[in-house]
Amino acid sequence: MDSHEATGKTRTKSSGTGGTQAIARATALLREIANSAGGERSLAELARSLDIERPTAYRILRRLVEDGLAVQNPVTRGYGLGPLLFELGLLAKPPLQLQALAGEAATHIAHESGDTAFALLTSGLDSVCLDRKEGSYPVKALLMGVGRRRPLGIGASSLSMLAAMAPEEASQILDANAHRIGAMGESDVANLKAVVEQGRRDGFVLRAPVDAPEILSLGVAVRNAYGHAILGLSISALRFRIEQRFDRLLAVLRESRDMVETRLKAEGPARDIKEA
Repeated sequence: MDSHEATGKTRTKSSGTGGTQAIARATALLREIANSAGGERSLAELARSLDIERPTAYRILRRLVEDGLAVQNPVTRGYGLGPLLFELGLLAKPPLQLQALAGEAATHIAHESGDTAFALLTSGLDSVCLDRKEGSYPVKALLMGVGRRRPLGIGASSLSMLAAMAPEEASQILDANAHRIGAMGESDVANLKAVVEQGRRDGFVLRAPVDAPEILSLGVAVRNAYGHAILGLSISALRFRIEQRFDRLLAVLRESRDMVETRLKAEGPARDIKEA
């Protein structure tokens, strides 16, 4: 091999590494935009949340806008998700089986509890609200809508899924999400690790949202046929409604969890979803 060929291969390898990093940052930016309750985020917010230099974030965002993966509001200058994502999503293969089972479970939980039920899916370092059903009680705890993303570590469903993972894996995820979790008001990752450890012993997580202490959420994790935690089921309600009916609500969650796990296993590992 001559020096020219060796140099060419070195350049290719270096370029590949840089390209991979750019793709990872672009994906992270899109996920962070999706995390926004208002549907858009400013350049400053995105750069700060992901700890990326503003010029770098700006260059990537401009390319995402050019390709239709992101859009920029001409008035607020904030960035939102672009139409190409919707178009690609029409052809993407969704986890239809899991989505149907999650909806069935959430409907059962909401009906039996009278309160708001959530089904959250794991997605990399995030959780995604796959379904939400409202119960008959007039005061609703509508903490997040369908499609909303949050870093794993926020909320009872999310923490219950972490508790169902191997301790090392859960700890690494919390460390990786520490900056984003802190931006959402959960600054003490060590405390979250303790909550996860307690959840691992109890088989459930009971948690009050940082920004809504009058609410309590009770969550359990669902495992697929491979034993991986892929779904979190939870009930969110006014604190007194959770505290006064704790045993009954936990039984409802466990009943729904068992139903989903049984149905997933009946389909067999070959058709199950190993990783969401």
